[in-house]
Amino acid sequence: MKRSLCSNCKYPLTTCVCKYLQEPIKNRTRIIILQHPDETVLAKNTVRLLTLQLSNIEVFVGESQQDFMPLQLQLNLATCALLYPSEHAVTTDTLSNSEHIIETLLVIDGTWKKTNKILALNTWLKTLFAVSFKDIPQNKYTIRKAEQIYSLSTLEAVGLFLTHQEQIDSQPLLSLLDGMIEEQTKFMPEHVKARYQR
Repeated sequence: MKRSLCSNCKYPLTTCVCKYLQEPIKNRTRIIILQHPDETVLAKNTVRLLTLQLSNIEVFVGESQQDFMPLQLQLNLATCALLYPSEHAVTTDTLSNSEHIIETLLVIDGTWKKTNKILALNTWLKTLFAVSFKDIPQNKYTIRKAEQIYSLSTLEAVGLFLTHQEQIDSQPLLSLLDGMIEEQTKFMPEHVKARYQR
């Protein structure tokens, strides 16, 4: 029997996150998420939270270059950037010194293995202006094991970028993340729940 879903947040009514939502963040930068198909069915995925809180965001699901061809054709690649760590990436704290204009930010959503595969299958992404972070804050996404010590959830990474790029307060995003974690763990036994708390 299928669980009843909230018509707004699309989470089951028992784990609805609507009470944690704040006024939508009006981000100038167009955020485009390239989401691996496996992530769409995960209740703990943070892209759904981003779509609830950001006003300027789109999600494209796929893996191959053919999957993302319609998106690629509509983009002005000259004003795009890819948020992904690489040796050529410019750190967000120095973006104000860069001559590159970022109107659209592409973010790959998935495990490291899956994001690396998307990057390998979509060589056009490697031609984009790349941005990354100089200092990574502690990961608040305790409900899902980080694969790398410098990992951030997609929500945290986008929030940090917007803080640097547009001086946007990312606290509404982090509060929503905390709320989702609270809802996903509230039925767990206390000894299990403690694993996800810091």
